[in-house]
Amino acid sequence: MTFRLRTFVGLLLINSLLAVLGTAFFIEPGRIEVTHHDMSNHRDEPGIRLVQLSDLHLQAIGKHEKSLVNQVKELRPDLVVLTGDMIDRADALPLLQAFDEDLGPIPMFAVPGNWEHWSKLDFVSLRATIEGQQGNHLLLNGRYSFTKGKRTIQLIGLDDFTGGNPDLSLLERIGYLHNQSATTVLLQHSPGFFDLSEVLRLMGLGRCTLCLSGHTHGGQIAIAGWAPFTPQGSGHFVSGFYDISGCRLYVSRGVGMSIISARLGSRPEIAVFDL
Repeated sequence: MTFRLRTFVGLLLINSLLAVLGTAFFIEPGRIEVTHHDMSNHRDEPGIRLVQLSDLHLQAIGKHEKSLVNQVKELRPDLVVLTGDMIDRADALPLLQAFDEDLGPIPMFAVPGNWEHWSKLDFVSLRATIEGQQGNHLLLNGRYSFTKGKRTIQLIGLDDFTGGNPDLSLLERIGYLHNQSATTVLLQHSPGFFDLSEVLRLMGLGRCTLCLSGHTHGGQIAIAGWAPFTPQGSGHFVSGFYDISGCRLYVSRGVGMSIISARLGSRPEIAVFDL
């Protein structure tokens, strides 16, 4: 190989690497994808639109966060669920409060993720921040009935599997709720929870309409759909739909980033469910 050809190949490789890095750090983190999922079985009644936001990892309230809020509002959801890792440090509570206020009067339900635990966050303050907005609720091993017209959604929110202590006894109620013909949605930040044999046994006693998780970031860095790394607590899940015992599970790629401020092959996501 001649010197000129080696120089050309070297420059080509350098430019390609810079292009990939530029995309990962500056372009893809802002390319939010809205995914729509129609799961309505009540064609004779008005549906309920649920929007899932996961893994916000709020670092600021800037142009990106304002755009995210506007996109959510344009979807006209009946409720928004935050499936964990809203913030990853204790002093970021004011950012979460500002984000919730920007969402306005849309009812919002949240469960904690591993970072809310790992950051030594005061959960009394977390609840006060979230529930300071009327209609908002922190479901820390809790349940809430959301009603629109003749439709009711039973929301079950569990503490995070990776960093917290989910109450498995709540799963024993799923069969009863299903028998009451309610739409049941289970929120759990870390999808590895659904790899546990005891969880699958309890889930099999009833049926949830939908289970929602996040945590994985879709790998955050993925190559042709392959995620070489997912965090502890992901189990065998990466992103999208999975059929598990007693539920259809959806694992969101989330919105924010962790460890490194980059995404590649795993765009941030707003997930929309028509129920």
